[in-house]
Amino acid sequence: MPLETDKFLFEALTYDDVLLLPGYSEVLPRDTNTKTQLPRNIQLNIPLVSAAMDTVTEAKLAIAMALEGGLGFIHKNMSKEAQALQVRKVKRSQSGMILDPITLSVEKTARDAEDIMRENKIGGIPVTDDAGALVGIVTNRDMRFIKDMSTAVRDIMTKEILITAHPGISLDEAEGILKEYKIEKLPIVNENGKLSGLITYKDILKNRNRPNACKDEFGRLRVGAAVGVTPDIVERIEALKAAGVDVISIATAHGHSKGVIAAAKAVKKAYPDLALNVG
Repeated sequence: MPLETDKFLFEALTYDDVLLLPGYSEVLPRDTNTKTQLPRNIQLNIPLVSAAMDTVTEAKLAIAMALEGGLGFIHKNMSKEAQALQVRKVKRSQSGMILDPITLSVEKTARDAEDIMRENKIGGIPVTDDAGALVGIVTNRDMRFIKDMSTAVRDIMTKEILITAHPGISLDEAEGILKEYKIEKLPIVNENGKLSGLITYKDILKNRNRPNACKDEFGRLRVGAAVGVTPDIVERIEALKAAGVDVISIATAHGHSKGVIAAAKAVKKAYPDLALNVG
């Protein structure tokens, strides 16, 4: 069957029609640098981010992206509380020091502790009183032989001779304490006895094994989140910011439209120091 050339306006090329020929180079892979900025105050070690789509990016992928040096944007097709929880999971997944560790009160039960450990994939939880003072810690080791899961945390937690450290301790110093006392978690307690952070041996190992991970100034993995041009945009960003989000993306296919421009101005006015992408 003859080709009807009058139906084609111009010559077109497909994949097999183009070949890129390599040229002379003295650059070795180990000498390359793929770092870039997103935006100016966030450094990516690889120039890759994952899409803020509900079939693509939630906490699991965002963690994987950040560990490799990139960054994931948590999608917005969920409530602001659920999206903030996804952000919080990323920020708590790896850290030099956990600034807002999950805690338990002494009135909670072994069942509560088990549920929290399973949900957050952690092996120990500091126990605090109503004033935020550290009174104990419950770990997998404490839970191992509990038969009655309604037992109060106060009756199973480790409370004698708690090993703690003061704010400002370096990771090297913390590692030394963890090894000396053969423990995996080091609560950080201020001069008033209140819990202000937590360092884990697992996070120290993760930091060592993933030197190119994309991290903030506290050693936590970075994560972004998407928002839409909606009436609750400021409230959603407030929840995401409280969870520790590093960058917000106003996710839209029409970044040049009036509504998007107005939303971007409103966000920058409300949060002048927050990293913002649009489009």
